[in-house]
Amino acid sequence: MATALQDLKYAFRTLLHSPGFALAAILSLALGIGANTAIFTLTNAVFLNPLAVHEPSRVLELYTVDHLTSANGFNGRTPMSFANFEDFRDQNQAFSGLAGYSRSTATLSGQGEPRQQNVDLISANYFDVLGVKLARGRTFRSEADRKPEPETVLSDFAWQNLFGRDEHVLGRTVELNSTVYTIVGVGPEGFKGPLVWTNPDVIWVPTSMYREAMPQQVADLMPLRRFRNTSVFGRLKPGVSERQALANLETIAAQLEREYPRDNLGRAVEVSSLAEASLPFRPEQGMRVSGALSAVVGFVLLIACVNLANLLLARLAKRSREMGIRTALGAGRGRLIRQLLTESLLLAAAGGLAGLIIGRMGANLLWSFRPAFLGANDIPLRFDLHVFAFTAIVAIFTGLLFGLAPALQASVPNLSTILKSGGRGSTGNWGRTGVRGLLVTFEIALALVALIGAGLLLRSMRNAESIHPGFETGKLSLFRFDLGARHYSPEHGIEFMRTALEEARATPGVQSAALATAPPLAGGLVLTTYREGEDTSKAGGVLVAMNLVSPEYFDTLRIPLRQGRVFTPFDRNGTRHIAVVSVSMAQHLWPGQDPIGRRFFARELYEVVGVVEDVSAIPAGAASVPLAYLPLDQNYQSAVSLVARADGNPSPVLKQIMARIQRLDSSLALTNPVTMPELIAQRLWAPRTGAALFGIFGLLAMLLAGVGIYGVMTYMVAQRTNEIGIRMALGARPADVLRLVVGQGARFTAAGIIFGVLAALALSRLMSGLLFGIDAQDPLTFGLVSLILGGAALLAAWLPALRAARIDPVLALRQD
Repeated sequence: MATALQDLKYAFRTLLHSPGFALAAILSLALGIGANTAIFTLTNAVFLNPLAVHEPSRVLELYTVDHLTSANGFNGRTPMSFANFEDFRDQNQAFSGLAGYSRSTATLSGQGEPRQQNVDLISANYFDVLGVKLARGRTFRSEADRKPEPETVLSDFAWQNLFGRDEHVLGRTVELNSTVYTIVGVGPEGFKGPLVWTNPDVIWVPTSMYREAMPQQVADLMPLRRFRNTSVFGRLKPGVSERQALANLETIAAQLEREYPRDNLGRAVEVSSLAEASLPFRPEQGMRVSGALSAVVGFVLLIACVNLANLLLARLAKRSREMGIRTALGAGRGRLIRQLLTESLLLAAAGGLAGLIIGRMGANLLWSFRPAFLGANDIPLRFDLHVFAFTAIVAIFTGLLFGLAPALQASVPNLSTILKSGGRGSTGNWGRTGVRGLLVTFEIALALVALIGAGLLLRSMRNAESIHPGFETGKLSLFRFDLGARHYSPEHGIEFMRTALEEARATPGVQSAALATAPPLAGGLVLTTYREGEDTSKAGGVLVAMNLVSPEYFDTLRIPLRQGRVFTPFDRNGTRHIAVVSVSMAQHLWPGQDPIGRRFFARELYEVVGVVEDVSAIPAGAASVPLAYLPLDQNYQSAVSLVARADGNPSPVLKQIMARIQRLDSSLALTNPVTMPELIAQRLWAPRTGAALFGIFGLLAMLLAGVGIYGVMTYMVAQRTNEIGIRMALGARPADVLRLVVGQGARFTAAGIIFGVLAALALSRLMSGLLFGIDAQDPLTFGLVSLILGGAALLAAWLPALRAARIDPVLALRQD
């Protein structure tokens, strides 16, 4: 212990005597460790943040998978229908309880201005199955599953937001969609349901209240066995495995398929862990993104560590006489190694502490760039034990691994050479680079891999941005409102919508306005459709997104008409049911045929009167989703988006339109106001953020690699000052010296680029799932990045070479 303290004190004093070296080493490590800590903090929040659920490993999520219905552009796994959920809940033998919930929004009033509130409609056993105990009050009674009961449980966040944590909140009321609910309970702190990435401001109501709490279009479909809108999870009974539970569920699914063939033929059941289901994306996708980011920041850390090793080697070369004298005085090799490792660990500890600070600032900075649809509290960025442990392990590992090689080399000094040496510079061969040259080659290769990843993502992002969405976006804006929240009758609702359109068109600066149940780029409600004449009593058909629009919709968005006609004001209730379909739907249902005049069935029989251009789906670049437009006047729905086209900047016009509509009903909540450029930016947030992050870390890697080659070349010039003086005294010109030094740097750079390209070719295949419209081994990206990094590295070598070319031979020969 005393020896360790003595080593620590000596290391501290030694580093204080070399502040430049210590600062460079600590800063290099801090940047590398900080970048890794920032990414790990986000990864920890998403993947390692435990659900506030009792024994989550015993809870499974249930899905419906349709093997017969054509699903171009749609995912395979879906929630269940509520009717199927009830059968699985009542008939299974594997779960102690099955619970279901549906996500929705409602208009909250009576708490200031009307606003949109997140609402989860849940079965009565929801909290019991999750093993969650409320902070106060009770959960819903079992009767709430059978008859509507206007009761609610607030999340802890909603309790704070609405009532300031009033201790007497139980028995008070909240008004949702003009229905008054009595508060019977408050959830525990931090609990927001079985999801990790979601808004904690949620209110729970019984599923039996779906007609009051959901938009009309969804509520009308809720009782249908084909409408899959209920997420289902269950807690396994003791001793029951996941495989046994799945076998039991498959038996029930087969029985439902026999009893309800039209609704369940070809539909199977699958399960996953609750941890997998809690993410808003498939785990393999999230892990691929997290793995790619972790890899690039890992390269940054490796480059920083290589710089540390190079700095240590250069510094130990200057301390060779010290090591030789200590060995001559009896210091053993182990003693020298321990002393040098203590210095390395001290540097690593300081770098780790600074990296923790940089990592915290970096994580908060990265989270501040989240898209508008994510709230600040959707993911808690905790600097918990996981983050501290990760940073500590990285710092210790760095200090040991990259301090060991220099320590081993310096602990075996050549006493006769060192003690005879007067410290004169070396006149060795410039071609013999040794360990430091290999390390520089290695960090150039790492930097190249990181930069190629950034270049591929940048070009992928540009490809995604260049996709034409199928309509003119520049001057559009929109917002949403739900007249069902105000309990408007259909007649009153139709009249209000007509008045709202007139007010919007009368707003100065507005060219045109329209209504739609689904905003642009959102597709619409997905229904199974059949060609006329197909047997609808059996499963099959095609999944098609339905969007109910006013006649002005196509002109307002300027969606090109390919065939036939669009809607007119005469296409209203009481006339024949018609539809305008997208090109992809026409090709999917009637390939090679003229779709005009053909009919399809989707709860009603519709005749196709027009074909319009496809509108891009979400995410950008995905396959075009089959889309059918129906006249809103024929199929009244209470929840709509108002879309307006302005003459110029849409932002001020949007505010004016909303002010005019709000005057029509001051209690109506106008939600989700956004301009189309803002909406598209939200859709492109993921590729833009990925390209930006990879670009930042790639540039950081290039900077550190440049610092590394600069440091090595500067050290080599300093070590060979005598040799340079001799060469110049014998007639060498400054250009010859410049060529000599830069040539050595060029050899490092060329070797690093060759190895980096080979490594990038091998690793780039792992990024193929993150790229759009570009090959993972794109030669243009590889070539441009190699040129950029090569130029930066040669610049870093040229600066010390320029200093060497200006050496005075007389002074150089006198140097000791």
